[in-house]
Amino acid sequence: MLASLTAFLSFTATFIASQARSTARLAFPPSMGLPRLHGSPQSRSPLVNFFCYEAGIDFEMAPSRPSPHPFGQVPCLTDDDGVVVFESGAILLYLMDTYGFKGDKPTKAEKAAMTSWVLWANACLDGLCFGAIPGDHRVRGTSMERSDLKAVATLETILSKSEWLVGGRFSVADAAVASYLNYVPVFFPNADLSKTPAIAAYMLRCAQRPAFAQAFGEDHAELVQSKAEEWLDAPAAVGGGGGPVDMFKKMFG
Repeated sequence: MLASLTAFLSFTATFIASQARSTARLAFPPSMGLPRLHGSPQSRSPLVNFFCYEAGIDFEMAPSRPSPHPFGQVPCLTDDDGVVVFESGAILLYLMDTYGFKGDKPTKAEKAAMTSWVLWANACLDGLCFGAIPGDHRVRGTSMERSDLKAVATLETILSKSEWLVGGRFSVADAAVASYLNYVPVFFPNADLSKTPAIAAYMLRCAQRPAFAQAFGEDHAELVQSKAEEWLDAPAAVGGGGGPVDMFKKMFG
C-alpha cells in the first residue's frame, strides 16, 4: 500500500507540473469560445485532457474549486451557451459530438461503438481496475490480473484481434479504456498482467503516445511502459514460450 501511495504522489506532482507547462491558458476570467475543464490530478480529468490533446481540441484548465458540477466534484466541463457537463464519460462524449476528432466526425456505427466503450469504461472497467463498487470509490484491489474473469478474458480476445477498439484507429473509446487500464500500475505496482499480453500490449501502445505523457505526466507514462514491457517479457505472457513483444510488434506494426 505504501508503494502505491508513493507512486501516486509522484504521479500527482508530475501531472501538476505538466499541466502548468501544457495548459498555460488557466484563464481568469475565461476566454470566450473555449471549453473549460475543472479538474485535478486526483480525479478522472486527465483522461479528458488525453482525449483533447489527441483530438486537437483547444481548451482551458479551470480551478478544481469552485466547480459547477451539481455535487461540487471534478471533472466538470463548461462551454458556450451555458453548457455544463459532468462525469468523465459524459464529457468525453460531449467533446466528441461537438468538436469531433481532428475535425472529423465518426460514422453512425462508429459513434454507437465509441459511446458503448466509454460507458463500459465508466460502469464496468472502473470496478475491474480498482475494486470500486457503486457509491463507494475506495481503491480495494485490481481484478485485471485475473485472466479467468469473463470481462478480462473478453477484452483480451478483442485486443488480440485489433490494435484499437473502434474503426482500426485511436478514438475516444481508447482514451477512456486505456486511461483506466493505465492507472493499474500506479495504484498496484505488484499487479501482474502477464497472462493477458494483448491488454498489456494495448496499454504499452497507449502510454507511448505523446498525448498520454502530456496529459498524465512523463513519470506515469514511463511507469506504464516499463510495467507493460515487463509483463510482455514474462514467460506467462505466451504460456511459457517467451517473445510476446516481437509478436505484437508484428501484429500491429
